Amino acid sequence: MKTGVILISHGSKISSGNEGLLKIADMLRAMNRWDMVEPAFLQLAKPGLDEVVEKTVANGMGRIVVVPLLLFKGNHVFKDIPEMLEKERAKYPKMEFIYTNNIGADERIALIAADRIHEKLVERQFGEKGRLEQPQLIIDESFEIIDKLVNLANIPELQRPVIQRAIHATGDTEYAYNLLFSSNAVEAGVKAIKDGKNIITDVNMVKAGISKKPVENFGGKLVCKIDDNLVADEAKRSGKTRAMIAMQFSLDEMQGGVVVIGNAPTALFELIDLIKKDKAKPALVIGIPVGFVGAVEAKAALKQISIPYITNDNRKGGSAVAVAIINAVIELAKKAR
Repeated sequence: MKTGVILISHGSKISSGNEGLLKIADMLRAMNRWDMVEPAFLQLAKPGLDEVVEKTVANGMGRIVVVPLLLFKGNHVFKDIPEMLEKERAKYPKMEFIYTNNIGADERIALIAADRIHEKLVERQFGEKGRLEQPQLIIDESFEIIDKLVNLANIPELQRPVIQRAIHATGDTEYAYNLLFSSNAVEAGVKAIKDGKNIITDVNMVKAGISKKPVENFGGKLVCKIDDNLVADEAKRSGKTRAMIAMQFSLDEMQGGVVVIGNAPTALFELIDLIKKDKAKPALVIGIPVGFVGAVEAKAALKQISIPYITNDNRKGGSAVAVAIINAVIELAKKAR
């Protein structure tokens, strides 16, 4: 069934006051999850809800999801929009209408507010404080800022530095809420590194960012085979990606070690298949590839395996955050000596 989404919010006589809703509609369209995404305004601007419903029906949608992009519940949410929808249901009795909750008091809104506050405070303080140039002072202040922006008090102790480093590497405080750890995941990674096991990566960019010396001091090594000639030859012969073949060619090195995937969802899918076939037995999988195609699905599949993992449940990720996570685990291993 084809699904149309209608975002409805206040309108404004000033065109710039309506641009935010149009931009959010564009962002949702870019996700390619729904057949149509259209904005509508309650008042003072066009199009109105009735016009957009008519357009959505004309484009062959089988159901319409109406999302009130309103921060708090008031008459618009409780009364005005439901009454408008009743009129549309009467006009289109065969159409399925779904009315979602409004935005509400969501933690993500609080994070955005915190970011806005911090931006202005930094802007005001910059001239007074002067520019920090000493690396450690910059890092220390960065972590102080992170501690003010997010509350990690209820997070298990070993997970906190991992989350802090992920936020520090990306500037994205959402990692405080969407980084997922299986039971004893960090502990498994720390033990593997202390035991001198290897770290396998999907791409050289991830490998290049990992703290090499402490891993080698424990007796392990960093391994990435994506550029090996044999991998390239087999990828060409099989029609699979080099990232997938590199996982196959790294089986011996990865046993009992840590696999870090920050770029290629295909590498994560391949690793999961190898684990299910009992060919691969890493101690920990850090699976946080980025992308619009396959990344979310690969992470969902990772959560179904029995091996410890660290991941998230959206399309965000990438080499920088993957490196931040494994380096945090390495630091914990150094402290646990």
